[in-house]
Amino acid sequence: MTTFRLFALTGLSLTLAAGCGGGGVRLTPSFVAVHNTMAAMGLTQSVEIEEGSIGEGEARFLRRSLTAGQCYTLVAFGGGGVRDIDLVVKDDRGEPVASDNTTDDQAAVQFCPEVDGEYEIGVSMEEGGGDFVLTGWSGMPSGGGSLASGGGRGSCASPIPLPLGTTVAGDTTRGTNSMSGSCIRGGDAPELVYAVTLERRAQLSVTITSNYDGALYLLGACGEERSEIACNDDAPTTERSHVEATLDPGTYYVVVDGYASGAGQFSLTAEVAELESLAQVCSGATPLQAGQAVTGSTTGRPSYFTATCAGGARSPDRVYTFDVATRSRMRLRMQSTYDGAIYMRSDCQNPNSEIACNDDHRDTRHSMLVTTLDPGRYYIYADGFSDGSAGDYSLRADVAPLTGGAAAADNCGAPGQATAGQDIDIDTFPASDDFAGSCGGQGAPDTVYQITVQNRVRLRARLAEGEFEGALYLQRTCGDASTEVVCASGGPGQTELDANLQPGTYFLVVDGTSPDMFGAARIEVQLDDLQALERACQQAPRIRPGRTLTGDTSGSIDRFQATCAAGARSNDLVYRLVLTRRQRVQITSEQQFDGAIYVRRTCTDMSTEVACNDDTGDNRHSAVDTVLDRGTYFVFIDGFANRSQGAFTLDVQLTNP
Repeated sequence: MTTFRLFALTGLSLTLAAGCGGGGVRLTPSFVAVHNTMAAMGLTQSVEIEEGSIGEGEARFLRRSLTAGQCYTLVAFGGGGVRDIDLVVKDDRGEPVASDNTTDDQAAVQFCPEVDGEYEIGVSMEEGGGDFVLTGWSGMPSGGGSLASGGGRGSCASPIPLPLGTTVAGDTTRGTNSMSGSCIRGGDAPELVYAVTLERRAQLSVTITSNYDGALYLLGACGEERSEIACNDDAPTTERSHVEATLDPGTYYVVVDGYASGAGQFSLTAEVAELESLAQVCSGATPLQAGQAVTGSTTGRPSYFTATCAGGARSPDRVYTFDVATRSRMRLRMQSTYDGAIYMRSDCQNPNSEIACNDDHRDTRHSMLVTTLDPGRYYIYADGFSDGSAGDYSLRADVAPLTGGAAAADNCGAPGQATAGQDIDIDTFPASDDFAGSCGGQGAPDTVYQITVQNRVRLRARLAEGEFEGALYLQRTCGDASTEVVCASGGPGQTELDANLQPGTYFLVVDGTSPDMFGAARIEVQLDDLQALERACQQAPRIRPGRTLTGDTSGSIDRFQATCAAGARSNDLVYRLVLTRRQRVQITSEQQFDGAIYVRRTCTDMSTEVACNDDTGDNRHSAVDTVLDRGTYFVFIDGFANRSQGAFTLDVQLTNP
């Protein structure tokens, strides 16, 4: 009697009895031995028995119907003269999905198909030749099973065809872990890969519902994470994920994955909506009227267009037309409930005709474009950052003559009035260019405001919430650059002017730093009585080094500012420090608020500041450590930015330098 040993992928060991003295395999006792062993392990025979004879180097392929969700254990063994028999399973594309290539006279594979269909089971004689028997059982041996790695069904080597408009079921526990999406970096969950082919440009929408924390991503090239088009983990719960994208014709790969190590069963649905041609979209663009805001939504829309900013602006979009009759200034503003973007082209379908693009203006919910346009038709796009940014928006376009002349407080003939403590909302967008300061303003639109000063004062003016890089300057005679008192410039919302003034009339000009810098802003004007400030400085309590001072700024007002602590425009208190010789000065404070300390040589002159500190360790502590010459100095307790005030302690220590 000849004995055959069969080793399956799971460690399964079978002993089959063949007849004595013959080269062939006696089917009945052999089958009984295999069947009894498989049955004992809980498997059911589900692949009909095939037997035959082939020579060395030959193969026989059999077609069998296999069912998704089942795991099959296929076994083949040879008779006398067979030294090496191999077994392979191929899908409907002829791609191997499971195989046993060991050198032995028997072979076994385990295969769990993801889709129903006809599969080819191949038996080949690598060495020797003669009789063989092939059969198969379904179920999972108690020792556990495994899929063929790398090239199994549901991998990049053999992605599962994904039907459109039909829900399919799957289980990622049968997959492999070979890649990850950008929304689930760092996990080790197994994944399954599906392939979908689009014949024409379309919007693809894919959704999974799962019994675990699933994830979904879309690739342009399977296995290449840098080709990722979209990725989603939760939409809106951990048991649902959704991606959608506008795609050109071609083959794309849908990967069903899991967060962290999550794996399990899922249902997958892919749908496509054919798109209009770009010519159709452009011809149907909505006209946008100057000065009239429109509202809309990009939710559920395809992505037809892209841009040079906003990460390519591959999100859902809408397009508008805008007609310009004469060469004009143009300002476009968008406010959105999502991370929006706006851009403009002269040719609707040609991305190379882009004129301007903006993603964020001040924050991700606002976008703004300012430019100059020649007569003609332009195309304006409401879009979103990168992929999948969509929601509601409002859009408004304004135009003004190239030379301006249509703004309030436009020139010296009709200046606006500036009053201390009363903010002024201004807009230089429709203004003419009448002024220029030493720090900027040549060629930029500007407006002017009259300020009347009754006493010696300190003027503080700030250009807040500006849409442009601004310049502020003060003239004694309106329009006469030679009478300029002070000029300051800075980025949007960062322009501040500070000057001590004698009684009289002055003119505050709001300008741009360059010809294309104009727009809306708010002017904050404050006048501080210098005599009152000087009295506060004269009455400042003297610091006794080595003694702890306590105080509270809540009952004070904002009189002084600093170079640190975002300007230190909160309530403040001032103290005098008298040094009889050159010494090292260490000043520390502990506050119940976000405080700051700074030191000046001259109490009312910010330019004499010698040290300033906001946070030391945390925002409740501040410290200054410096060496000062003999003289009188002023130490200020203040707060970060606006409205930071409260109780504090102050310590000053003097040592030799």
